[in-house]
Amino acid sequence: MEPAERAELAEARRDFFDRGAQPHGLSPAIFRSWLRCAERGFDSHKEPRAEPVGRGALRELHERNDELIRLSRPELEALAAEARDTASLAILTDASGLVLDAFGDRDFAGKAAGVSLQQGVPWAEAAAGTNAIGAALVERRPIEVRGSEHFFDSHRILTCAAAPIFDPRGSMIGALDISGHASIPQLHALSLIRLGVDQIEHRMFAEGFEGRDVVRLHSIRRCSARRRRACWCSRARGSSPPTDMR
Repeated sequence: MEPAERAELAEARRDFFDRGAQPHGLSPAIFRSWLRCAERGFDSHKEPRAEPVGRGALRELHERNDELIRLSRPELEALAAEARDTASLAILTDASGLVLDAFGDRDFAGKAAGVSLQQGVPWAEAAAGTNAIGAALVERRPIEVRGSEHFFDSHRILTCAAAPIFDPRGSMIGALDISGHASIPQLHALSLIRLGVDQIEHRMFAEGFEGRDVVRLHSIRRCSARRRRACWCSRARGSSPPTDMR
């Protein structure tokens, strides 16, 4: 984050937390998250009450999310290599924001334990305030939360990028995140997270509808390189779907 951005964010925090005024220069998603946290009665100067679940509950959590953990492992391991290069962690959570797994820089992992970035800890917004995991789950889209954009003072050492994961039927089942120290630039974190989630969802779709015919529908916007697509699956093999729909 550039010095001018840090100064603008510091002023936004003073406006919101000290003066009770609407902050300027803050992204709408971060502002909405701050408002939700304030409405819950959170005090930004206090420590969040994000306690890890017990061993038995953690084991049940892993069993309930076994498929998500298994299908996400290749992306977590790939992101771990990037995370080690930027002294950060790649994190997988369930749909409620509970941390299922984390890979990456061991030194940062030790420091991250101090802010509860470890298995079984809830990072939902209702437990940990404004953070990328919690905001992404609420907003249902990729979110980046940098340094002082976090609600709680103790989380301002972090910069995080997260995106929700959806199953083939459109249900949100988890989130993928990269978290690191705010002092180290995470230039491509959000792009890497988006790519990782795309791969997880593709793998989940392929496994969930194995043995069925798949029709892929593409639309191309004029004057734009962006492409959109949708998929339709038949109940069983045997039909002959069209191969080109324009």
